[in-house]
Amino acid sequence: MSDDSHLGGLWWAFITAAFFSIGGGSALIPEFHRQIVDLNGWMTDASFAHAVALAQIAPGPNMLIVSLIGWNVAGVPGLLVSTLAIIGPPGFLAFFVGRAVHRLSGETWLKAIKEALAPIVIGLMLASSIVISQAADHEVIGYVLTLSAGGYIARFKRNPLWAIAAGAIVGLIAYHLGWMTIH
Repeated sequence: MSDDSHLGGLWWAFITAAFFSIGGGSALIPEFHRQIVDLNGWMTDASFAHAVALAQIAPGPNMLIVSLIGWNVAGVPGLLVSTLAIIGPPGFLAFFVGRAVHRLSGETWLKAIKEALAPIVIGLMLASSIVISQAADHEVIGYVLTLSAGGYIARFKRNPLWAIAAGAIVGLIAYHLGWMTIH
């Protein structure tokens, strides 16, 4: 679907998410899903999950997801609007907040805030994992692969590419055996 009339909606969805984000791009995925799939219906669960997967395996920043969503919704103009909304204004805010944090680096209350944010970020990343799993996994084999990959990475602390490669191989085998379908 390529519709330039969605540019304002894309701008609003991504700029509001950017200003209220804590924990980086991965922590924003549930809000992106809510805005793009649930509220506006601009993408399906499957196409959203595919965009997230592509953004995660591609080299570069994981905020590539925003550009992919913009491209999917409104072509090149959507890509540009979405990317500028997620990077531009929040980048300026980060610059000024960073300067203030540097000046106040010895303050105890600032240290307490920084330490309190760590568990929040972890919770947001967990929420992202759950949203993506619900969007991508529609069969038992998908849930098994998701849990296995998460367990492997958490337990062995190895490069996630090994889990991706194993998942691709198991997925191909499961597809050829008829245990899973392509959405």
